[in-house]
Amino acid sequence: MSNLNDIFNLDGDMFVTKTKSGESKDLEFYKPYPEDGKDGVYKSLIRFIPNVVDPKKSKIHKYYVYLNDPQSGDGFSVDCPSTVGKKSILKDIFWKLKNSHSAADQELAKKFSRKEDYYSLIQIVQDKNKPELDGKIMIWKFGKKINDMIEAQLKPEYGDPCNPYDLFEGRLFGVSVRKVGEWNNYDLCQFVGEKGAIMVEGNKMEKNQDGMNKVLEYLKTGPQNLGSFEYKDWDDSLTEKVMNIIRSTVPDGRLINDIVSGISTSSSTSTPSPFKQEKSANESLDLYAEVTSSSSSMKPNNDFMKSDAPKSSGSSSSSSLEDLYADL
Repeated sequence: MSNLNDIFNLDGDMFVTKTKSGESKDLEFYKPYPEDGKDGVYKSLIRFIPNVVDPKKSKIHKYYVYLNDPQSGDGFSVDCPSTVGKKSILKDIFWKLKNSHSAADQELAKKFSRKEDYYSLIQIVQDKNKPELDGKIMIWKFGKKINDMIEAQLKPEYGDPCNPYDLFEGRLFGVSVRKVGEWNNYDLCQFVGEKGAIMVEGNKMEKNQDGMNKVLEYLKTGPQNLGSFEYKDWDDSLTEKVMNIIRSTVPDGRLINDIVSGISTSSSTSTPSPFKQEKSANESLDLYAEVTSSSSSMKPNNDFMKSDAPKSSGSSSSSSLEDLYADL
């Protein structure tokens, strides 16, 4: 259990995405699909809440690439090492193909394009589409548009900032999802109302010892596995699987050699940038202060469409991407 004194005094900087750096039951995920809403629009009212297990990981951000095996036809999602500032052969191949003068290469680049997801815990305040969910704590997987709305609250262009994850000074979020073409559209989502305390069983909580204890007990009724959605390093099996797909998908061996050669040159001059994590105390009141005292600043990484040189992670595990490059 994390430091329990901090969850009621949240530092907004920890919810701004860093530039670098288990399985769950389906019921844990909140899925506001337009087809389940009235007249093709899913509307509800939710509240972002901190992760009671570790408030520093209340918003998980991850880049991933969806790969298709041309031999078996199987598809799967793989975490992109660029999530934590490590060099990524998937990103390098994407840019090598994207910047090619060949139209065929540019089309092939789409097979290695990177996507991103965010994960947070939310309280379902009101959902007329599924009233049985009211009051529940669930996991919501969302994209960059919603994250931009969160960060705009934390660092607004005008007005006072608001930390949506703050249990006593946060704001409610109006979900409004509709179809635009073939895609779910979140443009009409917005934060609503004034800052206020979280409601538990219909009662607004007060920031005193009794209120904090009640909120803690309530938070423990929600999912405890948010951290399982963090980036995970590739093991030997996954590394080999990715390598085989690259070999099968990219026909020009010289292209891969160019990538490996370029990485070898850039990595020899790069400076390792370790991804630090702090351990919190186990005392029951420490969780409330941990987020406030956190100095970790997270800013959104929107530069995937820029060709930047990968950096070395400084690790030496057998499943590292250095081995992957060497094997290719």
